[in-house]
Amino acid sequence: MLLRNTCNFLLIKKSIMKQIVKCFFIALGISTVIMSCNSNDKKTDSTTTDTSAITSETLVGSQENDIDAVKAAPALYKMLRDSAEIKILEVNYKPGDSSIMHVHPDNVLYVIDGGTGEFTEKDGSKRVTALKAGMVARRPAGSHAVKNVGKTTLRAILFEINRPGNVGPAIDATMDAVKVSPANYKIVVPDSTGIRVLMATYKAGESSGKHSHADQAIYVIEGSETEFTDKDGGKHPMAMVKGDARIIPGVTTHSAKNTGKGTMKVLIVEVNKR
Repeated sequence: MLLRNTCNFLLIKKSIMKQIVKCFFIALGISTVIMSCNSNDKKTDSTTTDTSAITSETLVGSQENDIDAVKAAPALYKMLRDSAEIKILEVNYKPGDSSIMHVHPDNVLYVIDGGTGEFTEKDGSKRVTALKAGMVARRPAGSHAVKNVGKTTLRAILFEINRPGNVGPAIDATMDAVKVSPANYKIVVPDSTGIRVLMATYKAGESSGKHSHADQAIYVIEGSETEFTDKDGGKHPMAMVKGDARIIPGVTTHSAKNTGKGTMKVLIVEVNKR
């Protein structure tokens, strides 16, 4: 009898141990599933954050978006001036340098040091252009990518006109610098869309009559000491330094005199009323 009871007790104990082990493995399985779900949630969050960051970077450098030159290629385009909806950029492409697709508004290009550029349009077409030192070109708004395929560094000044319709203040036609002082002001690019390019040249001691300019952006090609006399007779000496770039908004009326010892030469981009 005692032996039978002992056996029954052992069988009951063994059954209970099996149930305990079974419960343990069930609990372990549930815990593993929960931990796996938490891990997957964390992984999903991490992936979402990374994708957002990548998307942000893609928007900045994407060739599918119309981004300006400075954002597209800050190492190649440097902002010199930005006011009155006119920008002046310094362009510098070493041999082999290239930019991604970017957009320019209506613009004027002045080449300082020549080179050979390959221009890729949005439709994929390519053209190779020799850009010579001293060249001035007016170009309509558009997008392209650029590569210096020559052996020399290409340096230029780019004037961008951002205002819709290129509309600026009107000037009195009788006060046009070209009409008042034709010996000092020559038309480089005629006014066809509200943008005109002039070259102002003053030899030492030369002066102009009183004239007016619309909104203008200038780049000093050859510098000298200058004295400007405003419409009220006030005199304003100014050093025109080679390489200086300025934007002068509004209609300005003055006469100018080269008070230095060398010739002064200034490229002027006027934004006139159409």
